[in-house]
Amino acid sequence: MRLLILGTGWMAQEHARRFTAIDGVDIVGAVDVDPARVVEFADSFDIPNRFTALEEALTWGEFDAVANVTPDRIHHPTTMALIAAGKPVLCEKPLAENYGKATEMADAAEAAGIVNMVNLTYRNVAALQKARQMVQAGEIGT
Repeated sequence: MRLLILGTGWMAQEHARRFTAIDGVDIVGAVDVDPARVVEFADSFDIPNRFTALEEALTWGEFDAVANVTPDRIHHPTTMALIAAGKPVLCEKPLAENYGKATEMADAAEAAGIVNMVNLTYRNVAALQKARQMVQAGEIGT
């Protein structure tokens, strides 16, 4: 999967660290409105393509999905643009600033037949990682 990371702050760095550890995931692009910050971020994670506007990345289009790690107030407009472009989105919490915007995002993704999900779990905490290991080992669940 070719992944674009939208936003390059602290949480985006955590996303980049975790996604680079997953076989089959290649972070191919990064977007931030601050040119210096996107260059620093992309250099840190060997990300080849850098953009200062989501529209530039959408025009390029050579990615399969997006981790939306922008400030909360930016989640709705950026995710709506990504959905309109047919790109699945993992959006940091909260999904939107209010129920109406979150519903609009979910409805648009459903109508487009694509994934729009919110990251609600601290998936890297020890207890969840242990549960994952237990599932993979066949000790619990599937």
